[in-house]
Amino acid sequence: MDQPLNKNISKMSKIKTPEQLFTLIEEEIAVSCEMGYLAIFALSDNGAEYIVKKQVPGLNQVPFSRDVKLDLNNPIIEHLSEVRKPFLIKEINENLEFALIKERQDFLSLLRNKLVELEAEFCLPGFVKDKMVTVLMLGKKASGEEFSLKETELFSSLAACSAEVLCNFSLLKKEVELFVKSIRRINKDLEIKDPYTRGHSKRVAEFSIIVGRKFQDGLEKVPYGEISLYYAAELHDLGKINVSDSILNKKGALNAEEYDQIKEHPLESVKMIAPLGKWFGRTILDAVLYHHENYDGTGYPYGKKGEEINILARIIRVVDSFDAMITDRPYRKALLHHFALSELKKGRGTLYDPRVIDVFLEAYKEGLFKDIFLSEMEKEKE
Repeated sequence: MDQPLNKNISKMSKIKTPEQLFTLIEEEIAVSCEMGYLAIFALSDNGAEYIVKKQVPGLNQVPFSRDVKLDLNNPIIEHLSEVRKPFLIKEINENLEFALIKERQDFLSLLRNKLVELEAEFCLPGFVKDKMVTVLMLGKKASGEEFSLKETELFSSLAACSAEVLCNFSLLKKEVELFVKSIRRINKDLEIKDPYTRGHSKRVAEFSIIVGRKFQDGLEKVPYGEISLYYAAELHDLGKINVSDSILNKKGALNAEEYDQIKEHPLESVKMIAPLGKWFGRTILDAVLYHHENYDGTGYPYGKKGEEINILARIIRVVDSFDAMITDRPYRKALLHHFALSELKKGRGTLYDPRVIDVFLEAYKEGLFKDIFLSEMEKEKE
């Protein structure tokens, strides 16, 4: 048992993103330690509560609702903030037995009840400087055995690692959001230049995230996958700002020269979002660059095909097409949804990644896009 535990402790030093952290937990740590469940709570952006960031349920344990929160007055949070070290529920039971002051007895009793309510056997804090950023909560081990010293070391390292990774990610998000805010005005200028695209970028980002979350086997392995997908989808068309109005608003078919100008917009978009590569790497840039590449290699700008096109671009390709089809364009009226879905199916395996199409259709059937459609209807009423 010690060898895989030591290996996992060593791997933590190389983790940089939440996705890497969560993949390690789910694929290796949860399997090797056979705990009842594992959950990571992280301090919210407003610092008022701890929310579930990741959980791996045990065989007989129902996953926490995403709505489960631990506020700052929760006895678990108060106790961890005070002692600043891991504790087991059995330690609370022992302390309660020997507590002499009623106030202390009442607090420990309340703490024990909260732990029982969450089926928590072991709690560990993750600090960055003096701020408790994460709380790691473990259920009883499947074997019924107590946690060993080596396991305690592993989970202490995991709590510290999760705090550092999530704290750094939060700082990164703030830095990135400042940059994105500064270039969102280009999208607004584009919507003035091409009124038919009003709201297109925001909808593509929202659709993409829904598809991406259902496509977890592909997205979780991408560094900063979810946030990269959102920003790539939102900013994919920025380069169209450099295309002439006469081409963007042309009611008829484009000639070869005009089409060549349109095909330049992914390259122009990448130039505009280049600073994002510093934070998220090449993946986000390729997601924008390849969002018009076809699965069979007939797209532009480079004729990439299949797995050569990164998964973010393949998701955006489907979503971008769908949103374009269900909205009015200068050259045609909006298609009804069932016609647009039929067109996506026709392009399965040629224009579009078959797996992405399947996930998109499943999400549509489940009604996961409903709120986006309702929001658009409300805007039209206004």
